[in-house]
Amino acid sequence: MELGVLWRSLRQRWYLVLALAALAGSATYLVYDRVGPTYEATGTSLVFPPSQTPGPTGDTSQGNPYLTLGGVNQARDVLVRALTSKAVGDEFGQRFPGTTFEVVPDYTNSAPIILFTIEAKTPGDAVAALQDLMGRVPVELDALQEGLDLGEQEKVTSVALTQDQSPTTTHKAQLRGAILVAAMLIGAGLLMIALVDGILSGGRRRRQQADDAPETDLTVTPAPTPPPTENRPEKPLPERTRPAARERGRGRPPGTNPGNIPSKGPSKGPAGKAGGGRGDVPAEVVTTSLAQRLRPAGTRGDSS
Repeated sequence: MELGVLWRSLRQRWYLVLALAALAGSATYLVYDRVGPTYEATGTSLVFPPSQTPGPTGDTSQGNPYLTLGGVNQARDVLVRALTSKAVGDEFGQRFPGTTFEVVPDYTNSAPIILFTIEAKTPGDAVAALQDLMGRVPVELDALQEGLDLGEQEKVTSVALTQDQSPTTTHKAQLRGAILVAAMLIGAGLLMIALVDGILSGGRRRRQQADDAPETDLTVTPAPTPPPTENRPEKPLPERTRPAARERGRGRPPGTNPGNIPSKGPSKGPAGKAGGGRGDVPAEVVTTSLAQRLRPAGTRGDSS
């Protein structure tokens, strides 16, 4: 969605934006209050080198341990790994539920120092958890050096440098929860407002276009009735070509009957007149032709 379209939708639906702001503010305050503040306590421990170190001839030398602090950085890293193991974490969680801890080397200086950070829901839990965690340092060191057949002055030890007795109040968890809820509500709410504005604006435009469109006449106009058909006289059919005309067209004189074909009989013409039959052959010709056919074959030449 374009930012211009979103901004125009938010301006048109400003009352929805105000309602969303009130809802987001209420939810943010509720989450901030429910999460509550956390209490943080910190402490540091110094991994101490042994006070006596064996020489190459087997003799031990006594020296100042602070002058050889750089030689136990590897021992410190091994101790940090032991304190952050799963077994230690599970036991700590059972004793102090809802409390978190962090054990890291202190990289702000070159000395073998371990930094402890405890976050709890109450000040008492923070102090007690810090004391318990820092008390594990000499226990883990003894477990790591057990079985090495070392004297007490030849072992790596530790000493607590700092330990908070009154933890500080922090609001990091509150701020994280409130910001997350506010961002989710505001983002989803703005998208919903833009969607609602698009639906409402589209419906209003369609109604306006329907109102502005010219009205369509839906009246059905009946088809015109055709005028009554007049009783007009039919055109006379053309007369059939007379037989005489046909005979003239064929090159025969009218009144002849080729092959002496008898007529089918007198026509039903006016009384007293012969002919009128097919071919208009005269009656005398028909009689003579019949007499010739009935006469014997030997007398046909005496007729004339």
